[in-house]
Amino acid sequence: MKQNHIGENIRIYRERANLTQQQLADKVGISWEMISRYERSESSPHNNLANLSDSLNISKSELLEKHIPEKYKNTPYKVPLFVQFPQSNRFTPNQTNYYYVCPEWILKRDSDCIAIDNSLIDSPYDNLSKNGVVYISTQIELEKDDLVLIKGTRSLKTEKYLNRNINILGKVIAQEVRY
Repeated sequence: MKQNHIGENIRIYRERANLTQQQLADKVGISWEMISRYERSESSPHNNLANLSDSLNISKSELLEKHIPEKYKNTPYKVPLFVQFPQSNRFTPNQTNYYYVCPEWILKRDSDCIAIDNSLIDSPYDNLSKNGVVYISTQIELEKDDLVLIKGTRSLKTEKYLNRNINILGKVIAQEVRY
């Protein structure tokens, strides 16, 4: 059975460390092709977990966990969380292994909303913190001046909705700031 979340975790932590596949491979002592195979879940990284975790400055358990803590598995108030740009460029629940526990009212407003880590978003608005998440609704009807999330090829940005035909991912319905 493939454990796709391990490959995804390697990619997430590599990108957070601002390392290329080649740079991580050099630290671990393997080829960049093998790092690519790990990230795509084509090869098992289990023999190199210690070297990978040391090179990424994280614990082995962080590479292995599915990021849905056991105590939250049956929590009804969780939404898909994106901490990196999906390879498919689609922000759908099956494109992430991460979930975020949200306030009940968020799901009452839109049961299909998603959470996106603010570090992925470029925003000209000072009130959008880089530490936290935003909740995005793709179901709520947009009105002029709503704050929307615009999806580029490999970027996200916020802007006010002006009835233009742009690549809108959804409406920003809330922000949760982490301190």
